[in-house]
Amino acid sequence: MLDENKSTDEDDSLSLEGTGVDAEDITKTPSVTGSVGVSVSGPNNGERDEYLRAIRHLDRLLAFNPSDPGTYFDKGFILEIIEKLEDAIKCFDHALKIKPNYFQALYRKGLVLSRLQNYVDAIKCFDQALEIKPGDINVLNNKGSTFNKMGLYKEASNVYDESLKIKPDDITALNNKGVALINMNKIHEAIDSYDKALSVKPNDITSLTNKGIALASLGRYDDAIYYYDMALNVKPNDITALTNKGVALSSLGRYDDAIYYYDSALSLDPNSANLYFNKGLALTHAGNHSEAIQCYDTAISIKNDYADAYYNKAVSLSELGRFEEAVRSYDQVLYLSYDYVYAYYGKGYSLDCLERYEEAIQCYDEAIRIEPEYLHAYYRKAEGLGKLGKATEADKTFKRAKEIEAKESNR
Repeated sequence: MLDENKSTDEDDSLSLEGTGVDAEDITKTPSVTGSVGVSVSGPNNGERDEYLRAIRHLDRLLAFNPSDPGTYFDKGFILEIIEKLEDAIKCFDHALKIKPNYFQALYRKGLVLSRLQNYVDAIKCFDQALEIKPGDINVLNNKGSTFNKMGLYKEASNVYDESLKIKPDDITALNNKGVALINMNKIHEAIDSYDKALSVKPNDITSLTNKGIALASLGRYDDAIYYYDMALNVKPNDITALTNKGVALSSLGRYDDAIYYYDSALSLDPNSANLYFNKGLALTHAGNHSEAIQCYDTAISIKNDYADAYYNKAVSLSELGRFEEAVRSYDQVLYLSYDYVYAYYGKGYSLDCLERYEEAIQCYDEAIRIEPEYLHAYYRKAEGLGKLGKATEADKTFKRAKEIEAKESNR
């Protein structure tokens, strides 16, 4: 029978994609990625053949003895490895039907359910496992990871605290608690958690990279780069550190340097839509709109519902004076995301440039519907109304813009 003590500690992914956009620079901010852990790594072709032979062997054993929970567990574990996750769950269920308090079957079933995004049932499995083995570090850490994936960051942090009471120097719990704290906007506490992890293991890639992400979220981009560089000294081809260093450099206005790191990451992962998006954004900010559009198009070819890529493509098209194409790209954004406020504003601007003022005003009205105090939308609407000779409406809209501006200046 396989080693039942085989455990999985997941390092949560930090996903801090920016959403803040101001009216004068309406390109979307870059995607920020964190260190990602996986529960079971997939096999290569040769290994897969070996696993399939093992499954056939286990099936023969089950034909001889269909009441052995350990054989069902072993089969489920192998099915998990080769990514047949639904079948793996069926095997774990068979094992649990025979042996209801089978700790390892409950634990691995929870892991598989979490991978399938069936988070509620995964938590139930982890809780059942903890009834059998209270305080098991691996179960606690993966329960916390599942809460993180559910967006229940306070609950995740509490679970990691339980884990750390048992094992204060557990790297996984310290790192993943940091992820939860960042998502709760407790950045300084997150940094403390990463520092504790680094005191245990100074060259831990995840801790170094996630501390960099935390520092970057405070606007401390130079400090963030220092930690990304430390991670890259340990592992020069770490995609997460390369990507996030590119993001930090772009935030500092060092677009050529950022592009270098995005290209380095793309050489390792040429099918990453987010990397092409980030490179495109750096090119947009550098004023190289034609190349930026090529990057956004590549991102879209990989991920055809990538609304932000369509949006930034539209911005670059507009900057090149290709307003008809920009309008079509904004329309694609709005098809994918109906309440994308900045797409309405950008489309309105492009329509203004095409002297299609009535249509532009409709776009500004939609932007205001979504964001009732969208200052720039009021100003552009007032300007459009003036060009249409609607002086009274233009004056009323202009006054409303002034009221919003005064309110903003007093904040």
